[in-house]
Amino acid sequence: MTRKTVAGKEETPRKSSALFLKRQSQIIKKATKLFMKQGYAQTSMREISKATGIDIRNLYYFIRSKEEILFLVIEMIHRRELELFEKQGFTSIEDPVLQLRTVVREFVDAGYGYGQEILLLYRESKSLPNRLLKVILSRESQVVARIEEILQRGRENNVFRFEDASFTANMIVYELSLHALRNWNMKQYSKEELTDLLEKHVIKAVTA
Repeated sequence: MTRKTVAGKEETPRKSSALFLKRQSQIIKKATKLFMKQGYAQTSMREISKATGIDIRNLYYFIRSKEEILFLVIEMIHRRELELFEKQGFTSIEDPVLQLRTVVREFVDAGYGYGQEILLLYRESKSLPNRLLKVILSRESQVVARIEEILQRGRENNVFRFEDASFTANMIVYELSLHALRNWNMKQYSKEELTDLLEKHVIKAVTA
């Protein structure tokens, strides 16, 4: 947690260092498990301290509050989603159908990697203070807007047909969280099977 300086004094890692980010990530993962097991409101910073093995005073160096942990968990999900739309390999795709297929596969893959975190987003985001909740809702809207852009371009190219782009984009985002939200009742499907089914379902719903 800390390291010794030449003078023998303990020094915490700088907040921009790889060690700091690694410790913070470890805390977030442990805290997420506690939130999912016993509820966000019922989990204290002392319990997080105990679960991580980090003294409570040092814990506050890495994480200022429970609210910050929850915010960082949700921010991590949105950051990965929004980064997809900026990748050169994605932006260079001209076919809106192929772009939408790529979104489906990338989001489902993320859902398997961050299943608990996505469930936590839907279950506990309301617990955030208004200032942080506004940030999260804004980023969620950005994800929806990027999918809406793909849909609009597909409609202009006469390959997509739907009544309302915003509604359709919101439905797609929700569907792509299916594994995280419904995995308890979908254990008969492998990751590949579920991905294929979701891809076909989404494309069929919007294809002209």
